[in-house]
Amino acid sequence: MAIITLTTDFGSRDGYVGAMKGVIARLAPDVTIVDIAHDIPRGDIAHAAWVVATSTLEFPHGTIHVVVVDPGVGGERRGVIAQVTVGAPRGAQFYVGPDNGLFAYLPVNRVWLIDPRKLGKVSPTFHGRDVFAPVAASIAKQHAEFYGENTKLVGRLPWDTAGHHIVHVDAYGNLVTNLRVDTPPSVVAIAGTRIPVVHTYESVKVGELLAYIGSQNTIEIAVREGRADTKLGVTRGAIVALDPKGVFR
Repeated sequence: MAIITLTTDFGSRDGYVGAMKGVIARLAPDVTIVDIAHDIPRGDIAHAAWVVATSTLEFPHGTIHVVVVDPGVGGERRGVIAQVTVGAPRGAQFYVGPDNGLFAYLPVNRVWLIDPRKLGKVSPTFHGRDVFAPVAASIAKQHAEFYGENTKLVGRLPWDTAGHHIVHVDAYGNLVTNLRVDTPPSVVAIAGTRIPVVHTYESVKVGELLAYIGSQNTIEIAVREGRADTKLGVTRGAIVALDPKGVFR
């Protein structure tokens, strides 16, 4: 049985998510629909990109992920189908959504434009319902009707994804970096502050800053029983300096 996941900034107070689910249920009634997140901050592509990259690769082979955080809906941005096979521990994953940076953190190896010629009437403001949900349902039924020409992703995030910086601030105020370490350093620095790299939160006193290896095997910065983003006054894109004795890649 195919799985389709949904990630949006639609929230739950309106009927937008329900409408997308209704389209999928009507066109592919045997599909299992899984909600990943619908409280992405409005229009926050970078936040959604991190959520998608750190959750979707855990799903079974062939799962289709619909991602709709789309401040450019109705404009020139393109709709795409992306595929990840390299780096997906559970097997191939498929992604459907706007090409606006949402898939920038994923190890995408194939991309197709969505061919709209077989779509019905499309609202210029609700492509989640009228474009991306029908395309996902079609893929779940192993149909190729919406696959257009091969292309490459052009959507980008507002910073260089190869730099050493904060890529995500989670609900606890923890600062997630993109630093993958082979040997953890003893110290990292951000906003002029040197922070010890320790094993757990209990390695420091309440209210103190700490850094550690997070669940994505990257350096994270936190405050024990507090918020690192508030204490340091930084957000995504902030540069993180490295202990030169650490070995990074």
